Amino acid sequence: MIKFFRHIRQRLLTENKFSKYLLYAIGEILLVVIGILIALQINNANEARKERAIEVNYLKNLRADLLLEEENNNGFSQYRFEKARSSTQLLNSALPITIEDVERYTDNYENVFIWQSFVPNNNTFKELLGSGNLSLIKNDTIKNALLELENFYAQITGGEYHMRREYEKFLYDRSVEHTRALAFFDDTSPQYGFPERLNLMDIPESEHPKLIEDAQWLYRDQTFNNGIRLAMMNNGFLADIHRNMDKHIERLLDLIEKEVDKS
Repeated sequence: MIKFFRHIRQRLLTENKFSKYLLYAIGEILLVVIGILIALQINNANEARKERAIEVNYLKNLRADLLLEEENNNGFSQYRFEKARSSTQLLNSALPITIEDVERYTDNYENVFIWQSFVPNNNTFKELLGSGNLSLIKNDTIKNALLELENFYAQITGGEYHMRREYEKFLYDRSVEHTRALAFFDDTSPQYGFPERLNLMDIPESEHPKLIEDAQWLYRDQTFNNGIRLAMMNNGFLADIHRNMDKHIERLLDLIEKEVDKS
């Protein structure tokens, strides 16, 4: 092809057809430019396809994370609501008089006492941020929704930190200082590092008066009850955040599903 064009140029120059040669030269330059533009367009199209493939793969991984997060978040929402409910039952219970009353009272405050922190399932999003690849997500609505999800995580972390300080001051310290903590557990033969739950018949009657006395002390202690009120409010507050986050995750999953279907 190159020899063919060279032959034409030489013939035009030999025949002194300069004007035709000039037109030919311009035409040849245009062909070269058009060829370069076509090559760039093909290269850009290939790069766009590659980026789209990477984007779709990230979106699918985000979807997998969010499906697990939805289950994780629902579990924590229920976990927080149960703690708020147990707190309410403690605040509205009658003075423990019998050992059965003490058992019910203890069940409730131990349910409030158990502590778990929410751990987000956002590995793909952290990878996007850490690698600087968040720009690969072209859908701004999805991108903003992912950033908004991080705001939910920040609210939960802040709420848990605040509540933990109140638990230690108003609940844990008061209970440890003035009662037999975990009195209904067998601490003589722990199974797999955790003691078994005792039945009332397993607790000697000689210990009943002390357990009743301790439960009544907690029942009357204003600091402890203030801690229970704070636990009720804080757990309810966090449960509401988890519930709102669940709705946000559902919307985000719907957006991702529609975007993946385009590919």
